[in-house]
Amino acid sequence: MIKMSTYNIQQKVSENTKTKLGVISLAALPVVAAMYSSGSMALEQVPQILTSGVFPIGFTVFSWVIAAKMALKLRK
Repeated sequence: MIKMSTYNIQQKVSENTKTKLGVISLAALPVVAAMYSSGSMALEQVPQILTSGVFPIGFTVFSWVIAAKMALKLRK
């Protein structure tokens, strides 16, 4: 049986919190970038911007794949 000290538990909670923030940030990054590039905060334009070319599609997929991997790692 492994005994965990208070420090170890706090460190693990801190790592999980950082990972959760990373997942949320990576998932939101393409949407925020699309909103910034359009010059307005209109959510209606985001899907059009995210699918407007190879780079936005690749950036979105890459960001969401990494976020999904981090989320799965969190669940383990």
